[in-house]
Amino acid sequence: MKGLLQSVSLLALGLSLILILAGGLFNFSAADAKAGATASPGSWYRAVFALPQPDISAIAARAQQLGFWIRVQYGPQVAYFHGGELCSECQPEAEASFLEFPQLYLDGELFLARLNEPRYRLIIRPSAELAGMYELLISPKVELALSELESEAYGWLDRLAIQPGSSLSFTELVPQEKPRPPEGVRLDSLLYALVVAPDWHDFAEARGLELSGLRIRVIVELAEPGVVPHPQGYHLWEEARSGELMRVLVPVSELLRLAQDPAVEFVRLPYRPHEAG
Repeated sequence: MKGLLQSVSLLALGLSLILILAGGLFNFSAADAKAGATASPGSWYRAVFALPQPDISAIAARAQQLGFWIRVQYGPQVAYFHGGELCSECQPEAEASFLEFPQLYLDGELFLARLNEPRYRLIIRPSAELAGMYELLISPKVELALSELESEAYGWLDRLAIQPGSSLSFTELVPQEKPRPPEGVRLDSLLYALVVAPDWHDFAEARGLELSGLRIRVIVELAEPGVVPHPQGYHLWEEARSGELMRVLVPVSELLRLAQDPAVEFVRLPYRPHEAG
């Protein structure tokens, strides 16, 4: 009975999280697009689709053909390609100086694509709310018809050999002034704001956060010493552990799930030392 109650509680939490994240969003359908509705510059639209096992090899091959900058991370090692050419001189500490658009980040079974086209920006990334799902986000730089945004989104999915399990249904993202984690999500508010930001890399740069590709370094405060969340369940890379604390590199897309794990008391950023006054 206790296990059943816990399952029902987790299900309710998941549903409430989806409703909170979706609160205030505006859906547009094919009917809206056909009616000539337009999107304003700077607005963001999102569509979530199932992609439980992305074909990373096919996506990488297409990105190479299209001349993407590709960042491949495996453990602590990082390699960079421009199209099909390995950049042997490229180093992570200088990444901002050479990693131009379009970009593809590869990390094990996960990927993230960022494009900065003349008339719009587009991002494809793992969903933070729903495991096994991905989301496409698109933002016009000029006033564009919603039908055109939809066409561009499908075009890039096709070019990158990404096949969503169903048709896309876009929602307009309404900015949250001070986003707060939902009840039961034991996550630092700044990390939650990162998760719900339309562009993780832009947000991190603006707030002084350091991303390693799709990952961010966090401190996991454990509910009990020695009882840790399963690393593979959240794609964790453990860097250090002491008593009730773990320092890990975790994909941004896994932060919400990690912060709901029963073994986790709280997930926060590492404390930064300050010079005495």
